[in-house]
Amino acid sequence: MGATMQKEMQNKITRLLYELNALDKGPVNLNSLAKELGVSLRTVQRDIRTIQEAEFPLYSPEAGTYAFIEGFSLGRIELSDKEASMLVFMSEIARSLGQKFDTSFSLLKKRLLGVAEESPFFVKFASGEEYPDTPISKKLAEFIRLREKSSVCYRGGKRACYPVRPLKIAWIEGFWYLLALTDDDKLLKFRLEKITSVKGLNSYFKHTAEIEKLLRECTNIWFEKQRDLSVRLEISAESAKYFKVRRYFPLQKIEKELPNGKLEISCHAVREEEIIPTILQWMPNIKVLEPKTLNEQIKRIVQGYTKEI
Repeated sequence: MGATMQKEMQNKITRLLYELNALDKGPVNLNSLAKELGVSLRTVQRDIRTIQEAEFPLYSPEAGTYAFIEGFSLGRIELSDKEASMLVFMSEIARSLGQKFDTSFSLLKKRLLGVAEESPFFVKFASGEEYPDTPISKKLAEFIRLREKSSVCYRGGKRACYPVRPLKIAWIEGFWYLLALTDDDKLLKFRLEKITSVKGLNSYFKHTAEIEKLLRECTNIWFEKQRDLSVRLEISAESAKYFKVRRYFPLQKIEKELPNGKLEISCHAVREEEIIPTILQWMPNIKVLEPKTLNEQIKRIVQGYTKEI
């Protein structure tokens, strides 16, 4: 290595050391930094880009100014300014050696810096019970895998214990349930936290894909194997766009798109209780067309509520 190149490397490491120390103290203005170091603004900009590419978490609170993200500091990760500058410099060398070296060194940096890569996406789920990772839940999971008939003892049930075919453990509307079939094919749902004991019955059953279909169709826990209640609803023009892209009711189907922008939709429910909460949630942008009994029930609920306020 020539003397000139070696000096350039030493100068760069010295600059990076100074810049990282400045960033660790708070936001830095690049023009001011260039004057302090006696170099051009473009040189400092290249150094900042090198620090960013080394995956130190920087952001720009305003034009020409950079800072570490809130909560990050070299002291917190127990890295000295000198060590940090060498890490940036080695990162640049790793990139020049090819993708394999760059990828390996990138993983090492993430472990050293302790900075998780921020995802641009966020998915919001309803909050609810944590999964009860207990001996009972582990046994149930095993019986489901083996398709072994089981005796489930339940607190608050009509009987102490139920001989069932356990099908799925499902998280629905924030609660964990065991879904199971009785010998006469009745679907039962047990809150996992209320199951007091479970034991295998040394008898086995054939797998059925029916439960997956039911779960895909359901919108809440009020589902059964048969959906005999046919419902027609009118959706306001203001809310129609939502119902065109998302299913809010079981087996929801658009029947008509009216000239005024409204929609007529149909759905099939097990019982009125399955869809009443959703109807109330969308009022006043929804109206029950059929059946009349459901329309009257919604009216009674609303009238009863308005009397209380």
